[in-house]
Amino acid sequence: MQRCGLRPQTLILDTHCSKKSQRVVPRLLPPLNALRAFESAGRLGSFTKAAAELGVSHSAISRHVRGLEARLNVHLFRTQNSGVALTDQGRTYLTEITPAFDRIALATEVLSVPPKGTVTLTTETTVAQKWLIPRLASLKTRHPEIDLKLSVTTKVMDIEAHDFDIGVRYLRTGSVDGYHLLFQSEVRAYAAPGFAPISDGKLDIEALARGPLIEEATFSLWTDWFKRVGLNEVPDLKLPHPLGALLAIQSAVAGLGAVLMDKNLCGPELQSGVLVELADIEIPFGGYYLAVNNRAGRRKAVRAVCQWLLDECASN
Repeated sequence: MQRCGLRPQTLILDTHCSKKSQRVVPRLLPPLNALRAFESAGRLGSFTKAAAELGVSHSAISRHVRGLEARLNVHLFRTQNSGVALTDQGRTYLTEITPAFDRIALATEVLSVPPKGTVTLTTETTVAQKWLIPRLASLKTRHPEIDLKLSVTTKVMDIEAHDFDIGVRYLRTGSVDGYHLLFQSEVRAYAAPGFAPISDGKLDIEALARGPLIEEATFSLWTDWFKRVGLNEVPDLKLPHPLGALLAIQSAVAGLGAVLMDKNLCGPELQSGVLVELADIEIPFGGYYLAVNNRAGRRKAVRAVCQWLLDECASN
């Protein structure tokens, strides 16, 4: 009987302890604005760049960081001649904070509206005019709220230093760390219809070698092409001063000579019929690669444009 009488008391005590153990303990979190200021300044290595990224003043970044340091009782940055640098404790803290912000941003984007905003892309003139621009209608259909701004130049721009989101550039060598292959450069011979000499219904290779040829500055491969097409003894080719790709293509369209060109860069001319291929001979010569700014890669719109570029190349 005593054992039965003790059971209700035991149950009451157990229930009481269970309720105490379930008491909610709040997370120990510093103010979000202070964390954002620290993470941005640490990732960018500059209070000034952090202020620009977050749309606040330099003094606001400094105030938030100093407040965070006082709250944590640690030094997160040290001052140096070129600005600020993370301390060991600051670097350790940043390695945890940045992935946390990235996960929050990604989770938010998954639930948010479709990708939108401005994305900046830098590339060379020929790629922009001959390959990229003819495809932009596809991007607008797929992502109508993304505004793609092109920076076209003959120079290879440092996307990090010049704050571009994406770069599309030609690389002669194979795969490079940090770059994603868009398409291989496949060089072939083209000319205007009726330009190439024909003998017995076939291309007269020897006559072509004696005739006017257009030398494009990047693809200086005529000797190699003639050997591949079966000309055992290649004569001294009368090659003019090399031209840029756009001028070389236009010169071939005008009937001034045959040209060796990446087939990806003369697609419009081949589709319209103003250029024709002379022989089924292809010379692999590097490729065009996608480079993404590490900072910009966090943005949903940037990732969407990158995926669109990769899909466009996969479908061709």
